Amino acid sequence: MLLSTETLENSVAVMGRGTCEEGDDALSSLFEALGMDAFIKAMKKVLSSVSNEMLKELFLKVDSDCEGFVTWQKYVDYMMCEFQGKEDMQKSQYRLHFYLPMRVVPLNHGCEVVKVVFLIHRFKKIGCFLTVTKDGILQFWSESFSLISSFRLNQTQQLYNQPMWVVDMVCLHNMNLIAVASTKQKIDFFDIGDRKYVPAFTFIDLDSCALVMDYWSDYHRGVFCYGDAKGNVIVFTSENVTSGLFNPRILPRASKWDHWIKVSMRKLLNEKSALYRSYRLKALHPNWCQQVKFIPQMNLVVSCSAIEKSSLVLTVLPAKASEKPKLSVLHVRKGILCFDYCPERNFLVTRGYDAFIRLWNPFVSKRPVWLMKGHQTSVTHILVDSRNSSILISVSKDKNIRVWDMLDYICLQSFCRKFLALGNCPITSAYFFEKDNTLICSTYSIGILKGYLEAQGPIKARKRPTHCSPLCAVLYSKIFKQVVSGCLRGTVSVWEVVTGRKTMEFSVSGGQHVELTAMALDESERCLLTGLRDGTMKMWNYNIGKCLLTFPNPDQLEISGIIHMNKVFYVTGWSKRITHFLFHKTKPVLLCYHWQTYHTEDILSMAKYQNQFLGTSSYSGDILFWNTGTLKPIFNFNASRSPLPLQPKRKPSSAADTSMQPGKIHSKQSIYKEDETRKAELQKNMLFQSSASVEKIIFLQTRPRLPYTAALLSSCMDGYIYAWSLHGSGGLLGKFPVDLDNENVVVGAMATDKNDWILITGDCKGYIKIWDIKDYCMLIDKQPFQSSVAKVVSEAYNKFRLLIPQQLGTSFPHYIPLEDKEVVAGHTISLVPPTLLITWKGHLDSVADILYVDNFQLVISAGQDRDVKAWKLSGDAIGTFGLSVWKRLQDACDGPHENRASLEEEGGSTGTTQKAFHLELQEQRDLAEALIYQRREQAALMALLHGKADKETEAWARLQKMALMSPWAGERPLEDTEDSWSKWESRDKQVSKVLGAAYKPKERLRNTRFLSMRVPYGWMKQQH
Repeated sequence: MLLSTETLENSVAVMGRGTCEEGDDALSSLFEALGMDAFIKAMKKVLSSVSNEMLKELFLKVDSDCEGFVTWQKYVDYMMCEFQGKEDMQKSQYRLHFYLPMRVVPLNHGCEVVKVVFLIHRFKKIGCFLTVTKDGILQFWSESFSLISSFRLNQTQQLYNQPMWVVDMVCLHNMNLIAVASTKQKIDFFDIGDRKYVPAFTFIDLDSCALVMDYWSDYHRGVFCYGDAKGNVIVFTSENVTSGLFNPRILPRASKWDHWIKVSMRKLLNEKSALYRSYRLKALHPNWCQQVKFIPQMNLVVSCSAIEKSSLVLTVLPAKASEKPKLSVLHVRKGILCFDYCPERNFLVTRGYDAFIRLWNPFVSKRPVWLMKGHQTSVTHILVDSRNSSILISVSKDKNIRVWDMLDYICLQSFCRKFLALGNCPITSAYFFEKDNTLICSTYSIGILKGYLEAQGPIKARKRPTHCSPLCAVLYSKIFKQVVSGCLRGTVSVWEVVTGRKTMEFSVSGGQHVELTAMALDESERCLLTGLRDGTMKMWNYNIGKCLLTFPNPDQLEISGIIHMNKVFYVTGWSKRITHFLFHKTKPVLLCYHWQTYHTEDILSMAKYQNQFLGTSSYSGDILFWNTGTLKPIFNFNASRSPLPLQPKRKPSSAADTSMQPGKIHSKQSIYKEDETRKAELQKNMLFQSSASVEKIIFLQTRPRLPYTAALLSSCMDGYIYAWSLHGSGGLLGKFPVDLDNENVVVGAMATDKNDWILITGDCKGYIKIWDIKDYCMLIDKQPFQSSVAKVVSEAYNKFRLLIPQQLGTSFPHYIPLEDKEVVAGHTISLVPPTLLITWKGHLDSVADILYVDNFQLVISAGQDRDVKAWKLSGDAIGTFGLSVWKRLQDACDGPHENRASLEEEGGSTGTTQKAFHLELQEQRDLAEALIYQRREQAALMALLHGKADKETEAWARLQKMALMSPWAGERPLEDTEDSWSKWESRDKQVSKVLGAAYKPKERLRNTRFLSMRVPYGWMKQQH
């Protein structure tokens, strides 16, 4: 159980005022360093109801640097950081996130889309999207972007075959009208009722070409404004849009014979009407008007231009007709290209050619409130989410889309152009559909990015994944009983394992959005180590989300493995070598050492063994077993080359390699420089290496380094799991396929319990499997491999067979090989797999990481489907982290009825039941043993019948040897079997006692894998 926020707040408040009242002794002890016992005793004075276990846990969290003591300042710093972290986590619950891939809707025309707008019907819940292209093609789309209808606007307006180029379009939603501005210096209005277009009226006699337009209405008042190429801004307002502004019946016609109403803009501006007002702001900007927008919250029209003088002009509309508009001018170097308004925070967000995004207070025009950097080129579109005004979306000229949080002024997401399949042209239009949290971008086609609002806690929970991107790793801290998960996007979440509640969330990549590629806990399990794709490695106090240390980054290459062992930090990855960091004994200096390079390809996995050795596996199939004392590998294992341990060969020295030089940094060019001969060899062996690649390795910590004891398991791309002995006379002892039906199933995640009795695997198909490896590839009766007979007998002592329900467990081995073993270069390799206890479908995509929590007998899995899930050993789901909070779990040691293995020690009626269960299980093992023997005897018999004369003696000797191992060997002596065979052979084999000598048995084609033979009924009764 963790301390609640309220309890911790009370402890700070009470200790702040209560300790002074207790006298000088209490006050002095408050500021001195306290050990764990003294800390618990002091905290008990103010928090008497809190248990010692919870206070001990608090002490360990505060003492994250493992100094063994805490001070008052240290305690207060921790509390402040925790409160700040929880506040940031709460603020981030409504953050908008988009997920890839972008859906692209191709268009059949050859011009870019100028504008995308959404038309919503006031009394209907549905609407439609409208797009218009540069050459005047108007299209109607459903909310899911299915094409409804398409029209060409200029097909009846073509004059002297001059093309009409559309510049802008705006939707007058309350009037079912659209306004289209073109290069012909006019604005056409079309009636789009029933999703068709009918010409309504046209504004002519414009001073210049209208470039940008805007319309706002609350179904009572309406404001229409536009800016032109001369910097003029024209504004029309009406207090009654039903009978006032843009009513065709009241608009003056240019000619009484016109069916198509043409309205002269000069006449419209010069006339005075009680139904509407007009304002002509002449030469408001000395250059083109880039954008114009009416802001109803402040009753002003904002316009901008891309020059320094009068970059942004705020025009306050007067309340009375007799008054004149008031202007406020903002000057920005290089001008302003676009803007938007955040009503919640009263910010104007602007962007210009300098690629900076500025936040302004509309009433203070001297300097911006904040400057947000991140884009490399000029920003062309800015969108503020009106429902969640802390979210800002920006689009730059190089098609970089960024999502910003205006509360913390940080970038939440960034998508570069390679993720947006919209061609090479800049994005011409951007629209944020608030109803569905969808961003719509257009060039010559339409791109759609789906988004969602993150919500933390059960109240906001819905069908959403644990993380916003595929998982990188999942870890477990035994001292805090917490699960730590991290996704590729760099978000780390901390969860209570007993309830599934999230306690902390923070980003380890900052605003760079570099992928998280490796995670590990330190030896004390109080700190988190993270590695990014760019080689950045940091240490965090994950309970408060605070970065404690940033390590040097000499290689600047992807990190794939991190281990903290004996106060030394080991890191490896695409550098093909191990680098370790340790602190100086007397100085606060972090030393960096680069090991010699023995791998020829990128390192994919790293694991430690008994706090003295390391193991690394690479893409080429090499597994190196390192001695951390000598900093050199002892053995090299490679199943595709030899089953025996190989002598490691150092990679030829090059610019990328380095000897033991502390803190030496090399350039990226020297790292990437490769010899031409080596490149040719890599291309030639690419296919071979891809199948030999070792994805994951784990050590069985409880097993010693003996010749016939496997202490290392590796998962290869060929779909096999290999068992290795770490002894010089050892090597490959066994191998087995993960899935017999599908050779493409590869295990990417493996874990064991603390005693190494079970192996838990997660594969690329999302399946989780539990194997019994208690006696797999271990020394039994001095045999160098595990025979199936010995395996079946030894399986009776694994308690996990009792923890998994019998009806769910696998009664028989899922795969029975034709051969017990194979001999390669005189080395014997067992082909008998460990018993598969249970399997279930855990994730929709591949399993990225998996672990086993012994205290709660839980399996925690993290998948590429962005979910982290908790499972019982029976395969029953406890819950998904972030989706639900489950009933409080009980420690397996505390629950008297939870652990079925404890039934063995109980007496009375329980012992009788347990004895019957063992008897039934023994019958199943007998049947399994019989089936295994049957297949091998069948193979030997077929070899005897179909073999040549020179092979007959060998096959017969093998058959006799197998007869001694037969399950029925004790029922009838071997001499009786020989006599009965000779007697039958001396007579006519074709004589039937019923049909006579003419009888010939009918030949039936039978699968040789399933030849039946007589077995006692006691073994067969379980086979249904």
